[in-house]
Amino acid sequence: MLPNQRLKQCLPLKFKNGSQVRQFSKPCVSCGEMLQANDMFGIARLVENHIAIAAKARCPKCETEFGVCCIIDDEKKVRRLILPQFAFNLYLRNLPQQAAEIEAAAAPKEIDPPVQPSPAPLVVRSPANIQRADEVIGSYQQKPIPAWVVVDGQQLNFDRVSPDARVAVGEFLLDGCFIYRG
Repeated sequence: MLPNQRLKQCLPLKFKNGSQVRQFSKPCVSCGEMLQANDMFGIARLVENHIAIAAKARCPKCETEFGVCCIIDDEKKVRRLILPQFAFNLYLRNLPQQAAEIEAAAAPKEIDPPVQPSPAPLVVRSPANIQRADEVIGSYQQKPIPAWVVVDGQQLNFDRVSPDARVAVGEFLLDGCFIYRG
């Protein structure tokens, strides 16, 4: 069974036709505030030629919680589903992983390190090259999360936690799970 996580960590997802869904937003059902994928906790999966989303959204403005269930087709049209969020979420988490999902999960760990065009490495081996901020914005697995780091003279701000240590070009991995960007 796949775990629930912030939707921001599930995206981007790529369709077979090459188009991608990089972000997802939805207005709050109570106050109308626009919620981003970071405000939603659940799952987003590529199922055949659709992206299925089942998540619980929490509005930072009014603290309202509501379920989000929808399908996005390869033309990026969003269709709302009239299903209980918990049931659709359980269904999506229990679907077997497709070959494309397994490849996508494995590919960055194998492909990213040799394809680094940046002169500064994304993962700095020597801790002497890293300056951590005194300001801590939270913690993950009992590790404090510095608000920013300076790597080879460049300040990078905290972006997200990546438990699987997947980084993209231009990102820096700290302590095996914190991603920083310029």
